[in-house]
Amino acid sequence: MDAVVVPFAGEGSGSGELSWGQLDVWLKMRRLGRSFAMGGARPLPPGATVEDVAGELAYLMGRYQSMRTRFIPTADGLPRQVVHESGTIDLEVVDGDAESVAQRFRTTPFDYEHGWPVRMAAVVDGDRCTHAVLVMSHLVFDGAGAVVMMAETAARTPLPVRGAAPLEQARQQALPAARRHNQAALRHWETRLREIPVPVVAPSRDVRSPRYHQGVYRTTALPAALLAVAEEHGTDTAAVLLAVFATAFAAVTGVVVLPLRLMASNRFRAELDGSVSPVSQNGLCVLDTTGDLGTVVRRARGAAMAAYKYAYYDRRDLEARIAAVAADRGAGVDLDVNFNDRRFGGSLRPVTPPAGPDGEFAWVSAHDDPQSGFFLNVDGSDEVLELTVYVDSHFLAPSDAARILHEMESVASRAGDRAAGAVGIAAVGP
Repeated sequence: MDAVVVPFAGEGSGSGELSWGQLDVWLKMRRLGRSFAMGGARPLPPGATVEDVAGELAYLMGRYQSMRTRFIPTADGLPRQVVHESGTIDLEVVDGDAESVAQRFRTTPFDYEHGWPVRMAAVVDGDRCTHAVLVMSHLVFDGAGAVVMMAETAARTPLPVRGAAPLEQARQQALPAARRHNQAALRHWETRLREIPVPVVAPSRDVRSPRYHQGVYRTTALPAALLAVAEEHGTDTAAVLLAVFATAFAAVTGVVVLPLRLMASNRFRAELDGSVSPVSQNGLCVLDTTGDLGTVVRRARGAAMAAYKYAYYDRRDLEARIAAVAADRGAGVDLDVNFNDRRFGGSLRPVTPPAGPDGEFAWVSAHDDPQSGFFLNVDGSDEVLELTVYVDSHFLAPSDAARILHEMESVASRAGDRAAGAVGIAAVGP
């Protein structure tokens, strides 16, 4: 393995406290002992060179402050971010398997104090450069930021960077307006958690070792049904998908009023639009699943809007507020059920359709690294969806987690068939 030293330079430097998004990621990494590295390998077109990959790395490091940031420990246990205007970074040149390089990059801890939160390699086969491998810490960006980065890098856009970088975000978040919003967000969470019935999930029927399991379900029937239901109710598929998930979760677990953590990209905020940095945070969405699906869809729209509005806060303050509620009502009131619709029109990660008309489900990994009780990622487009579930078998039996995914398709398909039938009746009516 060789390395090419890549110099870079960009606008902006300085030091300050972590932004709310960085703080969110840092506390999660510290609690779970994981880096949440993002990225992987991609094939290069014929004729690509190591110099091309080095040029891409120089562009990335120069353009995005979050990539040329180091995190310096302090006495209170939280680091300060230090943004560098220029520097150098090593590009590995590896003769080997690109996927194994990506796996090594993802699993090797980052040295946040002395290194960069970015790793890149050019993979060669003899005199051909076949792949580029790019892996970054979650402190660099989130899913929506990754979409921006990929588009801008592919175009090598020279336009000014959009959205505030974390250093500027932290400065703005210390101002009175942001502190008032923080307090409003805390009130939203506390009010909802104090007024809902305390959710009760029956003890897991299948406590396993390894404890945590990951499964993947790919389907074309579910997105088609979502479109039909969305058209019937004059809304978008995001609200329908949320309602379908909550309804399916209730059917399997019996939790009728579901408090769930809904991931919000926060890029509807003008200062964060287009930012390549971690700004996504969880919003609290409380959804009552009683009544027909149309009723739940209408509730989902309002509940999601409130969740997004208040998914912007200082994580330290929020954790203290949740702990106070849990001390009064019991730890189970904050159910640790997470839902992340990250389709972005299919631009984050293309999804391969299943081989046949029926959905395909498979368990793909099991481990003992701590994670959430239940976490669902949704990727894909209006043609095909991929549902990736992460479940703690001490919270819910893996088979029940798989049932929730199948039930989502069933709930949506039944409603979609009714919607299509109603349209057909209207078409041939008087």
